[in-house]
Amino acid sequence: MLKKIGTIILFISLALLLGSGVYHLFLAIINDPGLPILIKLALVGLIVALIVILIALIKERREDKKNERYDHR
Repeated sequence: MLKKIGTIILFISLALLLGSGVYHLFLAIINDPGLPILIKLALVGLIVALIVILIALIKERREDKKNERYDHR
């Protein structure tokens, strides 16, 4: 039980840190006047694509785990 609670707290903390980091990265990219607009769009697109892929992988893993049969040999 304690291991589950610790894992949940760890993942929530990591999500908050990563979310804050991504937010500040977006702000730094958008507010940099020396960066061409094409580079800004490409970087923002890359970050969004990585987030979408990460969410899809997490969702797929949770579904696989839910549908996994208990095959303990």
